[in-house]
Amino acid sequence: MGINELRFDWAFLQWAVMAVVGVYTWLIGRQSASQKELLELRTRITTVEAQIKSVPTQSQITELIAKLSRTEAKMHGMQEQIAATYRRTENIEAYLLQKK
Repeated sequence: MGINELRFDWAFLQWAVMAVVGVYTWLIGRQSASQKELLELRTRITTVEAQIKSVPTQSQITELIAKLSRTEAKMHGMQEQIAATYRRTENIEAYLLQKK
């Protein structure tokens, strides 16, 4: 194999360059898709973090339940007082109607 047997083939060189460009384009395309997916995931994570910040904690829920129980007890007491006041008002009304 001498120097005369080696020849410069433009068609092969063109094919090799196109193959390298094709592989490079494919790699860049994959990386671009990965970057796009990564950006989408970051956006979703940011959205989820913002939503989680507005969710009450377990201690806040426990405190809310305790306040609700106290409010319910107070309302029950007020209902009993209103019922007693209503009965007294009826008694006063009956007394005044009988006295006439």
